Amino acid sequence: MPTIKEQASAGSDRAEQKRAEILAAAMDAFAENGYHATKISDIAGRLGMGHGTFYRYFENKLDIFVSVIDLIIEKITSIVETDYPTATNSAAEYHQQIIRLGERIFQVFRADMRFGTILFYEALGVDQALNSKLETMLDMIAMVTELYFKNGVEKGFLRQDLDTLVLSKAITGVLVAGVRDVLAAKDPEATTKRWSKAIAGLMIGGMG
Repeated sequence: MPTIKEQASAGSDRAEQKRAEILAAAMDAFAENGYHATKISDIAGRLGMGHGTFYRYFENKLDIFVSVIDLIIEKITSIVETDYPTATNSAAEYHQQIIRLGERIFQVFRADMRFGTILFYEALGVDQALNSKLETMLDMIAMVTELYFKNGVEKGFLRQDLDTLVLSKAITGVLVAGVRDVLAAKDPEATTKRWSKAIAGLMIGGMG
């Protein structure tokens, strides 16, 4: 007979699985219908569950939408952390590193097209706290991007007079434009390669 601790653990696992199922259904609904047009009943109906069951896991529609955004942001931040900024020691290494990072970020959105629709179209203007969360995500990407610039400046393969803070924010904006372009492209893979090379060329050719 399972112990109380084992029963509690099993219950926690089931709850996490149910939350994951609801999140997946919600992501489908938000991507297909948009945030404002989606109802709790739309999400619950996809799983064959009643409203009461839904409210055991999420307070309301905004609560689950924020959870979906958190999931997407977690995916993006995990990619940004894959290459250490100080790993490169030359312009050539830096160039390849930037291409690699760009393609990985684009791949996150290509692998799940719902991410871009929800993050760059549905999330805007829904809630002030959510706007702040998105701004924090962009600031975080810019902050990490600046570390790559600083590494190049310190090691001498980027210009010493670079305004690393402003440039990091500019590149973040370029990256967002690239993701939106990739999502709309007939050939996302080819478009990804074009954007990755263009961004890397801008960060080296225009600054080295």
